[in-house]
Amino acid sequence: MLEAENISLVTRSGKTILDDISFCLEPGRCTALIGPNGAGKSTLARIVAGLERPTSGRVLYGGADLSGLNRRQRAQTVAYLPQTAQPVPCNVFDAVLLGRRSHMGWRPDKEDRLKTQAVLEELNLAHLEKQCVTSLSGGELQKTLIARALAQEAPVLLLDEPVNHLDIRNQIEILETIANISVSRRICVCIVLHHLSYALRYAQHAMLLHQGRPAYQGPASELNEHDLSRVYGIAVRLQTIDGQPHVLF
Repeated sequence: MLEAENISLVTRSGKTILDDISFCLEPGRCTALIGPNGAGKSTLARIVAGLERPTSGRVLYGGADLSGLNRRQRAQTVAYLPQTAQPVPCNVFDAVLLGRRSHMGWRPDKEDRLKTQAVLEELNLAHLEKQCVTSLSGGELQKTLIARALAQEAPVLLLDEPVNHLDIRNQIEILETIANISVSRRICVCIVLHHLSYALRYAQHAMLLHQGRPAYQGPASELNEHDLSRVYGIAVRLQTIDGQPHVLF
């Protein structure tokens, strides 16, 4: 289990970005991190990933403070996919193999290659393994980047808006894949999302941020119209259509 305890971030100018946030990510559960622009979602994800230091608070995994880990150890614990990632021009196999860096010696061994192949097959990318990443479609590239993160074999996976700028089919396919992987691999998954209906559909747990503080934490199925309307500043309705939850404006 990953635990974030009393995370706060205050800029040098005195602006509070995050204010005393505590939460946990559990194995086999997908958590959606939602809220309007500027709420602190991406900053919180970067702090958990170790890319930013909080002003106060700490992040623990298995009771160990992640700030005490070196870069290799942290990469073996937390895999992070940012909103935008510029892949190195290479074939898909090698792009995913890069995710094994924290496990490698000077060069990849047979086990690294076998595990890379297994991830490619798991995400239905094996037929593209020799194709250059610069020639991939948006959905194929995003799945390749997710495969690279999975190749790290980290027990915590953080994804910052992984379906941004993709068409509906690719959005659903990728989110279904992530949701299934969280269960099959028993890993802690946290996804930063703007699409609220996706948060209700694919996450078991949700945290709604408002001005750097949680406005709601709990089961995604219990998100309510009042909290969503207050945070987003518009009237929000929740409705079930064909058995699926939807957020209407």
